[in-house]
Amino acid sequence: MILKKDIGRLHYLISRITKKLYSHQDSVWLLLAALSLAIAKHRPSSSAKGCYPRGTLFQAVDMLYVKAAQLKATIPEDHIKNIRLLKKKTKKLFTKSCRFQEQLLSFFMEDVFGQLQLQVCREIHFVEELHSLRQQLSCCISCASSAREMKTITRMKRTFYEIGNKGLYKAISELDILLSWIKQFLESIK
Repeated sequence: MILKKDIGRLHYLISRITKKLYSHQDSVWLLLAALSLAIAKHRPSSSAKGCYPRGTLFQAVDMLYVKAAQLKATIPEDHIKNIRLLKKKTKKLFTKSCRFQEQLLSFFMEDVFGQLQLQVCREIHFVEELHSLRQQLSCCISCASSAREMKTITRMKRTFYEIGNKGLYKAISELDILLSWIKQFLESIK
């Protein structure tokens, strides 16, 4: 069992290694990104605390907007205008289905950011912040998880992988859409 202090030590160690290895090979960065994701996945959940105050959740989303803008500034512009991952008709699924929310956030955490190897992503802690928001949202709604992936997510993943590296640019360029959906969902919580 991983203890909270062990996770803190690992996080500190990773940040120190990252600073020392700034100019080394991409494979080192891939390892560090994988370790950061592993730490984020194993952070203790605060579900025992119940739902976070809405103001705290809104602040977290606002901070992610700023960090998303920083992240988007570091990647090539998305030139594929005829394809969207986050379609308007899937917005309703996001606001109504906690299972869809969980799977969509998992798609971004694992498929999108699992492939991203940008130094700036580590510097601005976008993945960790998104994971934290994901945990906070899960405290606000009870949702029975399902191993079966929803068809909409399957189609989104297929499109993401079919367009290759441009799928990363597409997904990151649509972070604003995802964050606006999260904000609208928060507004709907009573």
